[in-house]
This record gives sequence, structure tokens and C-alpha cells, in this order.
Amino acid sequence: MELIRSNQTENLADALASLIRESPLGPFQNEVIVVQSRGMERWLTLALAERLGVWGNPSFPFPRAVIEEVLECAIGRSEMAPAYTPDRLKWTIARLLQDSAPEELISYLGAEADPDRVLRFAASLSAVYDDYVVYRPTLLSDWVERPSTRWQPELWHRVAQALGPHDLASRIREALPRLRRGLDPSELSFERLHVFALETIPPLFLQFFSALSHSVPTTLYVLEPSKEYLADVLPSPEGQASTDGHAFLSNVGRLSHGFQQVLLSVDHDLSGQRDAYQPAERTNLLSSLQADIFDFRSPPAPADRPVRSLSDSSITLHACAGPTREAQVVFEAVQGALEEDPTLEPEDIVVMAPDLETYAPVFRAVFGQRGRHRIPYEVHDRLTREDARFYDDVLAVLDVLDSRFSVLDLLRLIDASSMREDFRFSPEERARLTELLSAAGVRWGIDAEHRAELAFPAEPLHTWRAGFGRLFLGFASSPEDTGVFEGLLPRGAPSLEDAALVARLSRLAETLFEVQRQARHPRSMGDWAELIEGLCTSLFSEDDESSAAVRVVREAIRNLKESAEQSGFDGALPLKTIRRELAGLLLRETPAVGFMQRGVTIAELVPLRPVPFRLVCLVGLSEESFPRADKRLSFDETRDSHRPGDRNQRHDDRHAFLQAILCARDRLIVTYGTASSRSRDGASPSPLLWELRETVNRYYQGPDEAPLIEPIKHPRHAFDTSYFDGSAPFQSSSRRYLHIAEALREPPAERVAVELRAEAREPDPLVSMAELATWLWNPVAAFIDKVLRTQFGDSELYEPTSAVTKIAALDASVVGNTALR
Repeated sequence: MELIRSNQTENLADALASLIRESPLGPFQNEVIVVQSRGMERWLTLALAERLGVWGNPSFPFPRAVIEEVLECAIGRSEMAPAYTPDRLKWTIARLLQDSAPEELISYLGAEADPDRVLRFAASLSAVYDDYVVYRPTLLSDWVERPSTRWQPELWHRVAQALGPHDLASRIREALPRLRRGLDPSELSFERLHVFALETIPPLFLQFFSALSHSVPTTLYVLEPSKEYLADVLPSPEGQASTDGHAFLSNVGRLSHGFQQVLLSVDHDLSGQRDAYQPAERTNLLSSLQADIFDFRSPPAPADRPVRSLSDSSITLHACAGPTREAQVVFEAVQGALEEDPTLEPEDIVVMAPDLETYAPVFRAVFGQRGRHRIPYEVHDRLTREDARFYDDVLAVLDVLDSRFSVLDLLRLIDASSMREDFRFSPEERARLTELLSAAGVRWGIDAEHRAELAFPAEPLHTWRAGFGRLFLGFASSPEDTGVFEGLLPRGAPSLEDAALVARLSRLAETLFEVQRQARHPRSMGDWAELIEGLCTSLFSEDDESSAAVRVVREAIRNLKESAEQSGFDGALPLKTIRRELAGLLLRETPAVGFMQRGVTIAELVPLRPVPFRLVCLVGLSEESFPRADKRLSFDETRDSHRPGDRNQRHDDRHAFLQAILCARDRLIVTYGTASSRSRDGASPSPLLWELRETVNRYYQGPDEAPLIEPIKHPRHAFDTSYFDGSAPFQSSSRRYLHIAEALREPPAERVAVELRAEAREPDPLVSMAELATWLWNPVAAFIDKVLRTQFGDSELYEPTSAVTKIAALDASVVGNTALR
């Protein structure tokens, strides 16, 4: 096994390209390159194409996929191995908990062991066990060989007895001796293996690749922040500076420290080692910081600190009033950088946020503005709406089945584009249905029985069945007929088109009502699979565009059924559980937008994606959001016993921040929000930003010992006049905001009185209490309504789900007759 080390991803790509060029494989052989993210796969594909020209037949699997393939060759295929995946294992754990839960869990799960709570807990526990398999394999083997009375070992012992020793760690342990003896090369589908841009990897996986190198040539391409050996460097507590070496690297590079220790465990299998380090040239503040990290240089004495110009913009911090202002500031900075440097392309720019769910819509709004200065962009790590729309529609149907069946619930459902042709309604038809349903008094609930199930009085008035009954009676009777039939007052319709429209909606509603009747009680997984498949067939079309998505949904339903049945789980589950499980499967089946497809890349800030960009923008780095807290559960035994190679959310975030700094080739822009949902005084920047500022000012200084990279505090609005008069350190080039700023500087226009002439009429001699209250509560609205005779519509039409608090004219006779009887 050969080891190639570098501090830059480009140099590792150069080494890989040289090896492929010097010893190419046959035209039908795959060049297997193991990566740890799809973003790295995309970048490496482009990088190799640029270095090699025309080439093909590469394969970019994740580490676990390669391991599974080799294990099948080494020890044979295990039919029970899939049972140890978290998606399957949780069903086995749920079945064991239902059969006999450990005493420590009875109080949490409840005496009756609610199936939904059991399955949710089993899902959490299966993820923890899966981490044990990768990071604590000896712990699990000890639990199997020496049973314990504690609940985790006891439950794992029962899992191993039920499924056998087919977990990944057990199979790797069985395969290692044979791998070290050497496999027949003809048994494997590849002739050599490259493991690219390693920053960390579970020790178990590294041991596997080390043993595999006895069978096929294996090359590790390791990315390290420094040329120095960091494994023995003890990081200081967060917020405290170290006095030895580079304090910033010591504190944020803990993932790298641990990985160097892990590498030592396979040192005996290394056949060669090459260094491809390239220290950064100290041309600006950013490159100087990168060079200091690479050299692991201790800070100089205050008198020896190099002087840097305050105009050096290679690292800038920006304090903004919320996500929208952060996006606007980044847009202005990107636009300015593109105008200043003709060689800079949008593809050379990345924007990363730890909370992409919050920032992606904001950046779409800001970067997606039409106009002369529009910048192309693509949001990565988010599901594509085209692929997910059908899945959203299926889940929306399940949401309605588990709801109160309000008018808004059903009206939103008919907007679904993937419905069958006869269940689709145009905007005009939808508007007309809203009017008819409002006139018929439909609010919520299928019928009186459905309302009683929801712990409401069993009253049929204003339910769907009552509303449809009134509409159908209206179609069958004359407009002059005001008689009540079985407690329903006919609601006449002006045309036959309305009758056909309501009939179509009624067919859709009746389909949902029938499924809801069956879905109101918990059912077995097999029954749910049959019910949901039938529902999809009844409601959704299967044309050329949606056929693939329909197959994915049906496959997901079958997978749920098979996982439960093969695990022996026969508990009755409610609809909310099925909806959650199906949503989880569909989420993984929905592809994300490709990384580096076109324009500026907007992505999530995650570790193990060391892709270099000329301009790196980090947004949303406030104290409350970054670095994020450790998400491991309280009973996770890896929390309190850290070992080299372990992962946790907080260390991952700190490493991702270091990685972003080292991957910026020209500039680094960091923004954070000053508006906080938790504090009226505003949010503070992430502690990592303070560490970065402190590091820069311990190594460098401005003229007259002025501090460097002070945060630029931006006004609350993008059209603030300070952006255009030169008084702010950050200028805007937006012509649109310039016009607004100029308008704000103009004196306010003189207000011109507008005379509203109303028809003169004598005041009513009598005023009702309701009318008097209206005048007192809102005089302007009362004037517009009563005097100008202008109405903006009944608010109830926009909130048809609310309970009826006043009797409409059409309902008055029904109420009166009921009271009279």
C-alpha cells in the first residue's frame, strides 16, 4: 500500500492523473477511485478530464460499497448481511422490544409498548449500534461473547442470536486473514484501488484497505493541513489559545490529529510514501495564514509581527441583520469580484451555509433576480423539485388522511400536478369550487362520525357529506325550492358545469373517505402496503414522466413491508408512523442537485468535501448555529470514551471551517447574522470567528498596530445611503438600490388631500349594536364599507377551516326548524 500526502487537493489529483497516464488500464477495466462525497466525485471527474483529456470508465464508490463487494469475494455472500443495515435492524429491535423490553426501558416505552414509540426508539438505537459496528467493533464482540445484564449489551446479544454474526465488523474480522494471504486477482472486479482525498476514515475501514493491499495495489491519497506530525499535539479547551505551534490548527484540526494516529496503525503495510506538499505563497493575508498553518508556526513576538495593509480584502467578516442581508452582501461581493477579475468565473465560487434549509430560499431570491447583473447559480444538497414533486403529492395525500379533512386540506391536494386527469382542476375551476363549498357551508370533517372520532360533538352540519348533500339537492331541485330534505337545505347551482365540477370533486373526496375509514385504526405493515398501493393506483396517473417515480414509491412500500415481515415484526402501526417511514425512504431516493453543475455553487457546509475554489463564502456562522452541538444520544457509549477516528458533530463543524479556509485560493468571505430569535440584543458570531480573528492578530498587525479583519457592520437595508456616498467601508454597485437611496434623500413630497365623495343619504334612524361596534372598532373600514359601499370580501372565504361562529342566511332556516322541533 502506497501513501501520498499533500496539503492541496489539486496536488493529489496531479499524482492520481500521473499514475493513470503512466500505467493505463485496459479499455474494459474500471478505474476504481474511492471518494467520501459526491461533491468530490464531481470535482475529481472534471480535474482528471482537464489533466488527461479524453478518458473514461471510472468508478467512484464510497468506502462501504467497495468493502461489501470485496467481502462477497473473500467470504461469500451473506443473505443476512442486509438485516444489519439501520433501516432493517430497527424492525428487528422493535420486535425484540415488543416481545420483552429490558426493565430499564419499560418506563420510557410504556407498559403497553406503543408500537410507534417502540419503532422510533428502535430507529435511534439501530443508528447507535451501526456506529458501534464501525467505531467499536471489539465492544460488540465482547457483548456477544460475555453477556451482560445492562440493557444495551443484553439487547445486542439478542440481536446477534436472532440474526447471526453477519454484521459488517464480524464479516471484516472473518475476511482479514484471507485478504492478508492474498485473493486471486480474477475474483475482484478491479485491478487496483485508489482511496482519494482522505481526511479521516473509520479505523476498521483503514485496516480493511490495508489488508486488501496484499491482493491489489492500493494507494491512499491523504490530505493533511500541515507537514508536521500533529498526532501528539494536545488541543486546548475551546476558547483558550495554545502557546505551542499554531493554536488555531491545534483547536480546529482535531479530526486531522486523530487520523494521523489511525494511520500509524497500518504503517507496517506501507510499501512507499510520497509527499506532494506545496506551501502557500505569502501574497496576502489569506495565503499567509494558510502558510502558517502548513508550517505549524508559533506566533511571533508582538514587535516581530509583519505589517499588513488594512485594504487587504483576502479575508473579510461581515455582520448582517439576518439571512436576507447576508445573501445581499454576498451577492454584492461576488458581483464585485467578477467585475474586478476577468479571469474569475462563477464556477470558481462557492457559498456554504451550515443551515442550508434556511439560507437556500433566501439565496434563490437574491441570486435569482432578473436583470443585467444576474449571476448564474445552483443550490446543491437540496432535493430537486422535479424529482420530488410526485413524492410530495403522495405524502400530501397521507397527510390529508390523518387530518381533520378541512376545506383547505382538500383544495391544496387538488393542486397536485401528478393526480389523474379527472382529479385535476384548473385555477378557474378551483376558484369556483371554493365559492361553491363556501356557499354550501363546508368547513371540516367527513361526517358526524368522523368528528366524534376527533373528540368533537357528532354534529353533521358543515361537514363534507352535508355540504355535498346540499349541493346535490340544489342540482336536483328548482332555485325557488326552499324546502328542507332530511335536515339539508338545497344549495342551488347556476349551471350544469358546476354540477360536473362538484361531481368530480365528490369522486375524489369519496375515494379519500373510503381509504380514511380503513386507515383510521392501526394496521399491520402488510395491510398498509396493500392499502397505499391501491390508493396510488386510484389517485395518480402513471405516464412517461412519472412512471419512474411511481415505481420508486411502490418499491419503497414493498421494502417497508419486507423489512417488517422478514424481521418478524407484526405490530399494528398508526398512519403517522407509516407516513414517517415512507417519507424517510423517499427522501433518500430523491436525487440532489449536482455539485458544480453551473454557476456559483451554493451548498451545505460539511466536512470531508475538500474541493478548492478561488472564492469561498461562508454564511450563517452565528454563535447559536455553528459549530453545532453533539447530536449523539445520552446512552451512546462513544460520547464519554473518545478514540482516534471518532466523529461528532461539533468536531466535524470545526474541521469543515478549517477545510473552507484551506480550500480558498484567492479570497474568504464570512458573514453572520446579528438578528437572533433567542436574544433581543442580537446574535454573536461563532466562537470560531473569534478564534480566527485572534489568530490573525497574533501573527500580523495593521499599520500603527491596528487590528486586522475587524467585522464590517452592515446597515439593516441594502438601499442605505452609506453604501453610495463613500461613508461605508463596503460599497454597493446596485443601480436599483441606488435609485431607492436617492429617493430617500429627496425631501418628502407634499401630501395632497384626496376628496372622496359619497352619495348623500339620510342616516338610519336605528343603529344595531354590531354596526356601532364596527364603527368604534375600525372607523376607516366601516366608512369604506358603509359609506363608500366598497367591500373587500368576507374573511371567512379565506379561512374556511375555522369553526362557524355566526349563522349565515342560508343556514338560518335549518337552525330555526331544528329549534322549533
